[in-house]
Amino acid sequence: MNDPSPARAHAGPQGLPTYLVLDVSKSMKPHESLLNRTLEDIVNTLYSSPRVSEFVHLSILTFSTRPHVVLAMTEISGLTGLPVVECRGSTYFGPLFETLRDRIELDLSGLTTRGVRPLRPVVFLLTDGAPADNPAQRWVDAFESLTDPRWRPHPHVITYGFGEAVEAVLRRMATVAAFIAEPGAATDTEAITSALNTMLNSLVATAAGDALQIPERVAGFREVPLDHVEF
Repeated sequence: MNDPSPARAHAGPQGLPTYLVLDVSKSMKPHESLLNRTLEDIVNTLYSSPRVSEFVHLSILTFSTRPHVVLAMTEISGLTGLPVVECRGSTYFGPLFETLRDRIELDLSGLTTRGVRPLRPVVFLLTDGAPADNPAQRWVDAFESLTDPRWRPHPHVITYGFGEAVEAVLRRMATVAAFIAEPGAATDTEAITSALNTMLNSLVATAAGDALQIPERVAGFREVPLDHVEF
């Protein structure tokens, strides 16, 4: 899945535009401290590996009633700290997907200007709820626009769900892989930790192999078949 850059080819280092997207609706409030602590651990781990910190260009977005860019795209090596994530509001996906499309346009332009050859962006999305969008078609339309193959930078999307997340929604929002927590296999805390650690491991493995690496298994989760995707 090592796609060529959707931008104009030129000499320069390859880079992976990576979007870590977290549901911070009010149902996530009990896990607010865990999210902040785990995000810091992820960034510290990526920073400790020169190969990864040069390859991964990370942006962190949260979403509830509205999306918020917690961390604009940057090289890991340039980070000095992370803003604090707060949980409130409801789970709206439509505005998130619209914002992601705008950010990808902006970020890829910025990367190419800096001499980076961006690979196809990758989105890791973690949610514990069902869409609150009304009408529901809004998030479907926004997602189809984000992942439309006719739009050259369309990203890979990997979804992780637990709690009240809906399997059919996770499947519909994924292009590469979807995982849902097995009932009784893990607590919500364990599910969050497992999902975020898996995202971290994917980035480390991708940096080592110059190709997107997705795990076959995630502790406490089962993979959701993506039978609607045509390869």
